[in-house]
Amino acid sequence: MITSTNHDLELVLQCNPDGQTICQHQYTSYPLRLSIPFRLEGVNSRRAYYYLVNTSPGLLAGDKLTSNLQLASNTQMYLTDQAATKVHPMPKANSKAILHSQIRIDANASLELVPEPVILYTNAILEQKTAIALHPTARLFISEIIIPGRLAKLEFYQFNYYFNRLEITDLEDNLLFVDASCLSGKENKFKGDRLFATMPILGNAIAILPDADLQLLSKKLTNIGSDSSRDLKIATTILPSNNGVLIRALSNKTSVLKQYFTDALNCMRSLTNSSPLPYIPK
Repeated sequence: MITSTNHDLELVLQCNPDGQTICQHQYTSYPLRLSIPFRLEGVNSRRAYYYLVNTSPGLLAGDKLTSNLQLASNTQMYLTDQAATKVHPMPKANSKAILHSQIRIDANASLELVPEPVILYTNAILEQKTAIALHPTARLFISEIIIPGRLAKLEFYQFNYYFNRLEITDLEDNLLFVDASCLSGKENKFKGDRLFATMPILGNAIAILPDADLQLLSKKLTNIGSDSSRDLKIATTILPSNNGVLIRALSNKTSVLKQYFTDALNCMRSLTNSSPLPYIPK
């Protein structure tokens, strides 16, 4: 239970007597807003769908947004943004934007965190850190899409850098998995490489599914991208904790990568006999 409001976003979910996921505690401060929960799979759906809204123009120099999500046992949540996250120019020295998230997922709970793309403008700097505490029976799907500039305006790798660190532990704080990356922009020696130049949009995802056939899951995740092979490159590997799969992706079209992650999430749901992801209006 959250006992103080030290975060820009706080959300605690629990189940009602009918097994539906409902909000126990919610708090937001400017510029973040959270939608009411939607039941997109029907009125009796146990899963709650939420939209996160940033009411500012985007991330500016000096911004630091923090969030804390807690999913009680048996809850199910899908969380996405209303629009892409625009990281604006930060010309002053040592200026940057920061996103910090803390997430706890209890027994048999499920979190699907599928944000809209991050667009890195010229001179942008973004540091993102996510810490997730996960029960052994919990399920998780988390993805990200990074666009290295306003590509339609021929702005390509003109940002300064993007840093992202994801740490997953069990509920006793034992480390399960760490994924850290630092993507340089202007000084990136590989930005002109044929692979990155032709497929500049980067995607990462993690699917954690306890007691699943991970070899089968990895094969399915690779195969579902085969129809878009001209516009999409996929690589998967089983996590060292042997409870899920890591996905790396490159594409030349944002829509292709978004569709792939939708298909990947539906693949994960199919292995748990869960409802496929419904159409989510924007």
